[in-house]
Amino acid sequence: MRKSAIIVLGASIALALVSPVMAQGRGGSTPRQTPTPTPTPRGDQLQTQDRLKDQDKLHDQDQLKDQDKLHDQDQLRDQDKLHDQDKLQDRDRLHDQDGLAIYASELMTPAERSAYMTRMRSLKTVQERNAYREQHRIEMQQRARERGVSIPSGSGQNNKQQGSEDGN
Repeated sequence: MRKSAIIVLGASIALALVSPVMAQGRGGSTPRQTPTPTPTPRGDQLQTQDRLKDQDKLHDQDQLKDQDKLHDQDQLRDQDKLHDQDKLQDRDRLHDQDGLAIYASELMTPAERSAYMTRMRSLKTVQERNAYREQHRIEMQQRARERGVSIPSGSGQNNKQQGSEDGN
């Protein structure tokens, strides 16, 4: 009887060991099951992707708006600078190097004003510049008579106001 008890015990152990392996082969449950990830439905994935794309578009639009604002501000600053430069150039075109307005500049062409300024820059002394101003004044008064116009009272400065070195 002892022998038969040992055989029955051995057979029981063998069956206990073999049955899980056989259950796996037949598609039965296994003692160690790995959890499978729950698949996200395709519709939810698409919505999430669309939402992310929309956020990216909004971010890009915000960046473009910011860039446009900065560009507009830069353009306004540049326009202000150009306007200021134009004012300075106008003042320079109508005033000589001593700061005196060019007499009867409204009767002169831009080329004549430029030539006048070039000539004034080439003269070294106050006396030379005053003499040239007087010559120019006489020419402009003659031009005004020929055209039948009067020279406005604010056109140019009187040479004597400058206080030249020779007392003229």
